[in-house]
Amino acid sequence: MTHGILDILRFFLLALIWLFLLYAARMVYVEVHRGQRERAARGGGGTAKASPSQVPYLRILESKERKGERIALGEETTIGRSAACTISLDSDRFVSGLHARIVEHEGMWWIEDLGSTNGTFHNARRIVAPERLRRGDRFTIGSTIFEVAR
Repeated sequence: MTHGILDILRFFLLALIWLFLLYAARMVYVEVHRGQRERAARGGGGTAKASPSQVPYLRILESKERKGERIALGEETTIGRSAACTISLDSDRFVSGLHARIVEHEGMWWIEDLGSTNGTFHNARRIVAPERLRRGDRFTIGSTIFEVAR
């Protein structure tokens, strides 16, 4: 084998090792934050939270596999095809890996598109900036339609 091909293979292997390390670091980050969200949901967070009656959940209105499912919202809920997302829509080809997120800020929940290819639609309008979610609002990610409920 020529030295040029060996150099290319060496750089390719080095790139794969770096990608693996970056992926492992991201998974550690996601798991640490998931643990913090779970502790906060159990009451160990230390910051003021909305009362349980005010905490919304999502109801899936349209989806082949998950129709009718109810999902409680935490401080941050990520939605996408990735298994690392809080709500994984892995079978929907129109959903990006990390598509959108819902965050709680001062007792209000906001939805934000994270630069997805096909967009996030809140009450039938494409999101271009974070928008506040209220009870009864609907949003669409890929072919899945969610409704905000309390």
